[in-house]
Amino acid sequence: MSVNGWLQEFRALHKRARAKQLNEDEKQLYHQAREQFARALTAAQGMTLKPGEMARQTFRVAQAMQIELSLNSGILRALTLDISKGGFSVVLGKPPAENEMVGFTLKMPDGMDPIIGRAKLVASKKQIGNYRLSFAFQGMSEYDQERLETVLFDAALSRIPG
Repeated sequence: MSVNGWLQEFRALHKRARAKQLNEDEKQLYHQAREQFARALTAAQGMTLKPGEMARQTFRVAQAMQIELSLNSGILRALTLDISKGGFSVVLGKPPAENEMVGFTLKMPDGMDPIIGRAKLVASKKQIGNYRLSFAFQGMSEYDQERLETVLFDAALSRIPG
């Protein structure tokens, strides 16, 4: 099957999965297809998977999503630069304290309930006048991980013509 043919089948399967119209066999096929698609995205991003690591947990999407961060210094609103199932990056004027656990509220598209949780700062890069900060989600429920992953696949698929 051609890449375009496979992608069209995956789009259709993804659409049916979002509508909760898959039977158990189709769900298994869909999860395998998501991993295959995520592996292609991960490779295209020049990322290498560690042994045993799943691409669905690693691939990132450059996606602006509204996020509210609850820091010791107060509440800040920002837009994500990129996001993955494992975390997100934003630009802020200054980073939180090194070991500070940050609360977050991630606004989801299409009126879906936001994802509310905690994140830990894992990287900070000083830029001119601000910092690019990367956070790792901490203790996110499987339900919220699944919702986020679906949004990530929506975003990735929206960027591929066809």
